[in-house]
Amino acid sequence: MSSQWEGGRVLADTVGGGPPAVRSWEPVSVPGRPARFAGADAVAYRLQFADPRSTPAQRALLEFQGLYGHARVWLNGELLGSHRAYFEPARFEFEPAAENELVVECHRPADGFGGVYETDHVRDALAVPGIWWGVHLRLRPPAFLRDLVVNPRLTEDGGAIDVAVSVDAAEPVAEPVTLSLRPEGFRGGGAMEREQVEAGPGDRITVTRTLTLREPSLWWPRNHGDQHRYVVRAKFRDHEITTTTALRTVDYSADGDADGGGLRVNGKRVRARGVNLLPSDEPLADFDRVDEAGFTLARLHAHVAPPELYEAADEAGVLVWQDCPLSGSVRVDPERGRAVARTLASTVDHHPSVALFGVHDDPETPFDARMGGGRMDRLRFRRRVGGGTDARETAEHIAGALPADRPVFPVCGQPGIGPDAAHLYPGWTFGGPDAVDWLCATVPELARVVTEFGAGSLTESGAEPTGLDRDIHDTVVGSADPAVSQATQARTLKRVAETLRLQGADVLAGFCLRDADAGGGMGVLDVDGEAKPAYDALATSLRPVVPVLREVPTPGSRVEARLLNDAPAQVEGTVRWSFDGPQGGDSGAGDAVSVAAPAFDSVAAGEVAVPADATAIELALETGTTAVVNRYRL
Repeated sequence: MSSQWEGGRVLADTVGGGPPAVRSWEPVSVPGRPARFAGADAVAYRLQFADPRSTPAQRALLEFQGLYGHARVWLNGELLGSHRAYFEPARFEFEPAAENELVVECHRPADGFGGVYETDHVRDALAVPGIWWGVHLRLRPPAFLRDLVVNPRLTEDGGAIDVAVSVDAAEPVAEPVTLSLRPEGFRGGGAMEREQVEAGPGDRITVTRTLTLREPSLWWPRNHGDQHRYVVRAKFRDHEITTTTALRTVDYSADGDADGGGLRVNGKRVRARGVNLLPSDEPLADFDRVDEAGFTLARLHAHVAPPELYEAADEAGVLVWQDCPLSGSVRVDPERGRAVARTLASTVDHHPSVALFGVHDDPETPFDARMGGGRMDRLRFRRRVGGGTDARETAEHIAGALPADRPVFPVCGQPGIGPDAAHLYPGWTFGGPDAVDWLCATVPELARVVTEFGAGSLTESGAEPTGLDRDIHDTVVGSADPAVSQATQARTLKRVAETLRLQGADVLAGFCLRDADAGGGMGVLDVDGEAKPAYDALATSLRPVVPVLREVPTPGSRVEARLLNDAPAQVEGTVRWSFDGPQGGDSGAGDAVSVAAPAFDSVAAGEVAVPADATAIELALETGTTAVVNRYRL
């Protein structure tokens, strides 16, 4: 159903009534986000098609994926049904006529759960109400499998996967459903069960079984082990459904120094380092850049991604921080929020990569203007940092509907609202990059889980791009030159990331991967996916094992070098440093220091005396294999 679609802006006085009326129908591509309707509150889509069935016994079903907005679906002037969660497939059964007209009305969400799509982090062309990911017309026999839901869990005896499969019958049924469990791509045990189904015409029967594994192979984040996964298959007659899942546990305790504290997967300590993902035209390409950088965390910032992204994260061993689609100062109905959270959980929680959940992103902005970081600004910050938000009660109520076996952070935002996960922007909204030291000393508890830090930059000197505050940019950078702007962004992200790691942050996510618009933004990639200098800077600074400088170096200064180790085992090697001179040649080589850094720790690696004529410093860790290099421009 990807051709012959038409679309149009819905006339305001017909929204929510009978079939929508539009001013004019225009050819559009579905699935997609027609840019011509950018900024529209409601858009309708129309398709005309003949009866697709080859026999009257066949059942016709429509399935939409990524149906964004509050949607109503009409067939031949009759309402088939409605749908409100774009991240849950929308399915409708219908009785075709010889000739049919399908009309889908999508109205921008009015309940507050549009998430980041209803903020200025996303340009209008990406938030067009519509059918974003897919639409299929499926033909099924009189009795078929409708749904397969799996819930993996570890037990005292090994592992178990609870399975629920629905049989939709339009005729009498008295035969088995076969459920099987097999490892995907590795050798291991499996399981198989059969369950007899007895159903009459019009019944929908749900079969539940628990498939057990005595010695399950676990799924691990990258750098900590293999990504073992299992395929669950349900088969009934000639129809089957499969889904892929895995076994693992995730826990978090803010007491990171205690035994069992910090972020743990399968009971073992891990640290999550990565970046925020915003919606884009190429979500899988964005994930590829996350993978290439070696990041171990992708935060889906106040939105839900297409299913393919979660599958890619499962395969790569990248942890996903899944936000609810709730962002900004909007206040929502708590019970509606719990319903959204339950739907979100049922959609994504079988993916082993989905490790952490956030509920309400930036419910308030207590620091609504940039602070220079001077004495008066620091006093102002101290007075407000202990505050809270009236969104907390609702956020915690919604959090209760999310999976109990994963860490959930109800409030994500600035200091001053008592966030469970902090947004810290030293060098951008507060002082210079060195202000990170003062922030960590003043509110050390907020430096444990940091879901946003960063700085913006321009890619075109005269641009006013969506998602970039030009007043803040011009104050921080002092220039509209894109080269200067991007160099400043890279230095800021590098300093803040490395300092937060030295402070022992358990979770750390830069903001963000890709610019929201042409001309610049908060991304380390531009809107077309091309890397800015900040991309390599952030990737280097977030490597599991990397030598760093404790402070920003300047010519003629002495700076402590340290070796950061987020790996699960001790790292031994030699840290060396060298310098570039004013004409690009060597300004001299420094000393070499032998180091041994325990797992999840940092150790001193010597003192770097920076020559007065140096223009860059290069630190290198040599371990007998590939050297890890970290470069600082002066």
